[in-house]
Amino acid sequence: MKPALPNIIVTGASGIVGKSFLDAAKENFKIFAIARRSQMEVHINGHRNIKWIQADIGNQKNLNKILDINIKEKIDYVLHLAGYYDFENTNNVEYIRTNINGTRYILEYSKKLKIKRFIFASSVAASKFPGKNEVINEKSPLNDDKPYSKSKKIGEKLVKDFSQYFPCSVVRFAAVFTDWCEYGPLYIFLKTWLSKKWNSRILAGKGEFAIPYIHSTCLCQILITIFMKSEKIPNFDVYIASTNGSTSHKELFEFSTRYFFGRRIKSLFIPKSIATTGVVVRDILGNIIGIRPFERYWMMKYTDKALNIESSYTRKELDWKPIPRFGILRRLLYIIETMKNNPDMFRSKNTTALLKTPKRDNYMIYEVMVELNREITTSIKEFLLDKNRKENFSHYQSSETEKLEWDISVFYQLLTASVRNHDRFLLLNYFKDILVPIRFREGFESHEVSNAILESGRIIISILVKNPDLKGMEQVIHDNIAMTIQLAVDEVENVFEQLAEKPSIEHIPHRADVEQKLQDLATFYITEK
Repeated sequence: MKPALPNIIVTGASGIVGKSFLDAAKENFKIFAIARRSQMEVHINGHRNIKWIQADIGNQKNLNKILDINIKEKIDYVLHLAGYYDFENTNNVEYIRTNINGTRYILEYSKKLKIKRFIFASSVAASKFPGKNEVINEKSPLNDDKPYSKSKKIGEKLVKDFSQYFPCSVVRFAAVFTDWCEYGPLYIFLKTWLSKKWNSRILAGKGEFAIPYIHSTCLCQILITIFMKSEKIPNFDVYIASTNGSTSHKELFEFSTRYFFGRRIKSLFIPKSIATTGVVVRDILGNIIGIRPFERYWMMKYTDKALNIESSYTRKELDWKPIPRFGILRRLLYIIETMKNNPDMFRSKNTTALLKTPKRDNYMIYEVMVELNREITTSIKEFLLDKNRKENFSHYQSSETEKLEWDISVFYQLLTASVRNHDRFLLLNYFKDILVPIRFREGFESHEVSNAILESGRIIISILVKNPDLKGMEQVIHDNIAMTIQLAVDEVENVFEQLAEKPSIEHIPHRADVEQKLQDLATFYITEK
């Protein structure tokens, strides 16, 4: 018999690093992949060793409940990749809610699991740019003053505090890219430099702004190495996942344009003061027309600065180093070929990587629906059983209470899953294949079922719009609930008409025949999708 695979929790599984890690580790680990988005939404194929868990790490109550339901096995490792970052450099609440609180919640849950090692994803960018001829290494302080940097500094402190309960490693990432690019700033630069736009040759200052890069393949390699060497490395340590030195805009520009155009393109260097004025003016105009450029005023302070890295300690301790062919300049050739041969996919992947959704509206509604499950389903039941409404819902009132509660529960669970996954066919298929045929056999009329669904939707919406966590989201609630309910009603009426055209009901299943199918269906969509 083959030995059991190690079990690992991976947060942030839908991100660039998360998806790369799943692909690299799925044959050698059993992975519990946690993400806000559904597996279907991020186009990650199913695999026997991947269990997808849709959860928000910033909501401790729901997080613990969801993990307790989905994780029944002994967990060996936790890889905490989830985190928020944008290019606004403002105090977005997500830096506290996700990066700090979310990290604390995952650490507390890991303590309960008695894991063998916890890896925390940090960033070399959380350290200030060093002076000339100076470098950033594993001992460098996280002293940058950007909100993101501060959140990573607190995150590292939390991890170090928890290392008294289980071994922990901090890995500070360089700028992560893939064969599709998927690193926002680099994508914007390539899109500009390799075009015929007016600004395609412009570089700020002397073009010497430089940062370190690491390919996702090399990054996954170091993460797996840490897990495999867990018993041999310190209980707590800081590592750097990066190439040494840094790569400047000037180098990237010259290399990419020469390869793309087949000749040297001369860059136009703009003094920092003029470039800064240009960025401010473009941003003002962008705000007016509703399309802001990528560049921001705060970025200009880093003109001609270099974030040089020296990671000899990491390489020695882990016996690891980046693979030369995955260096940014060598791999740029592959990225450009990918861009030329698959332009639509290239654009789609990079646009997605640039978009940040700190709190997706449908997921907010889903979380509240989960919390209010009992209140809402009870309200629906009481409405349908109200004696004053016997004329409109006579069949419901003559049904066994237990069966009615069951039907309402399954309906509500599938509606909740539909909201979470943006997949309304969950509910439509349920009505088409299961509920409506049963109702038809039991003597219900189309209008009675349709009205029950419409009234259920009205009750759900009325309760949700009063919830303080969903304040100001009335239209979003309507779009997620009312439209789904209307689709369901249309499907009910359509199926009733089809069944009425058939003289016999022998082909229609009895309730007892499908009760297990109902249970399996509800469980699957709530826990797996």
